[in-house]
Amino acid sequence: MLLPPAYAGASDLLWLSETAPPKPKAGVEGQGHTGHEHHMMQAAMPAQSAVAAQPGAAASAPAAATTKKHDHDNTISLDGEAPGKDHRPGKQVWLRQGGNLKNAAYVVPAGSGEHMTMIDLEGNVVELDTGTDGNKLTLQTELPKVGFYATYLEQRVVREGTLQVQLPKIELLWASCVAKEVDEEAVAKPIINVKSPLELVREHGPDEGCMSRLVSGDVVTFRVLSFGQPVAGAPVTLITQEGWRNTVTSDVSGYAAFTLIREYYPKWFEFKKFHTDTFLTFAELDRDEAGELDGQRYTSAHYVATLPGKYRPSPYDYRSYAWGLGIALFVIVFGGLSVYLYRRRRLKPYREERIDDEA
Repeated sequence: MLLPPAYAGASDLLWLSETAPPKPKAGVEGQGHTGHEHHMMQAAMPAQSAVAAQPGAAASAPAAATTKKHDHDNTISLDGEAPGKDHRPGKQVWLRQGGNLKNAAYVVPAGSGEHMTMIDLEGNVVELDTGTDGNKLTLQTELPKVGFYATYLEQRVVREGTLQVQLPKIELLWASCVAKEVDEEAVAKPIINVKSPLELVREHGPDEGCMSRLVSGDVVTFRVLSFGQPVAGAPVTLITQEGWRNTVTSDVSGYAAFTLIREYYPKWFEFKKFHTDTFLTFAELDRDEAGELDGQRYTSAHYVATLPGKYRPSPYDYRSYAWGLGIALFVIVFGGLSVYLYRRRRLKPYREERIDDEA
């Protein structure tokens, strides 16, 4: 397995997450939300917002296989995420740092902007102010209507003569149970930020819609873009919640594909079909650039774009669990009945016989 040289450890990798930080215990610093601050987007995106020009129709790419699911489950998965949150327009995201998806820290790094950029399916762009929750950078917002939204953050710092640019991105989704509210063709269109020097775009299946979910075994396809144009030869890495990782190189059209491996192996009676696993994908790009930032000169630039995602167990997994449980119950019942009937046949009926001694 080839690992990118700059982020082999991924210890300083920045990414955006919908998973809330753990609540502090009583007496621990942060109790009472001291210094808690949020900035809320109150209404729909303004019509006068700048519009990101969408490039022409992209070349066809392998579509990610998806399975239609409909759930309102609000149970918390192993990574603290409530799967049913897609049905709510209120969203909150946090900035995290590190390649360990379970233990990545919630941070407010130096060199990051004080706002995030959000783009909807129609290309409308709006700048949203971020806030801080203790020592955590966060954004809380209400999505104006059903559909996907792409949210971006940017951090620029100079280290040892190299401009390090991190570009965390996250897809936010407000799903609806009412199919007539959703334009399925529009949902499948990629959201592209033509002003971003490096971006990862997940290719939606043509019939994906808002009620679709990625599941283990699916092939998920990404496209690496720079200012809306495909980037060939860029290393793209996928890290799963349990630490598995793989790196591929984008093809001439900027595409990179991964198979989502199964990492959920509970006991039969503990299987939860709404269990949610997280993955993180990041792409890298080096350029010969010279300039100055905050009084520090640089002669090269290294760009890193991140995009998280989530997926569920394959329906075949819990169907196989159900079949296995059914077969086991059948064997137990059939075996017990067979033993009972066999023992019944072995019993000899009692018959009284009288002997007449005078006969």
